[in-house]
Amino acid sequence: MEDREIIENEENAECEIVKEVREIRHKISARFDHDVGRLVAHYQALEEKMRQSGKYKFAELSSEDPKILESADTKASD
Repeated sequence: MEDREIIENEENAECEIVKEVREIRHKISARFDHDVGRLVAHYQALEEKMRQSGKYKFAELSSEDPKILESADTKASD
C-alpha cells in the first residue's frame, strides 16, 4: 500500500468521525428545540452530575476575566 493511500484513508476516517460527531451534536440540539439556553442548561447539569460522580477530573478555570482578542475580520465588520 502506498503512503498516499494511507493518508487518504486517514483523511476519510477523520471525515467520517467529524460527520458522526456533527450528527450527534445535531440530535442533542434537536432534543432542546435548538434553543441555546436550554442546551447550555443541559450541558451544565450534565457537568454537575459528572463532577458529583467523582469519576472525572475537571480543569479549574482561572479566576481572572478571560481576555477576548478581536480578529482583524471582526474589526472590519464593525
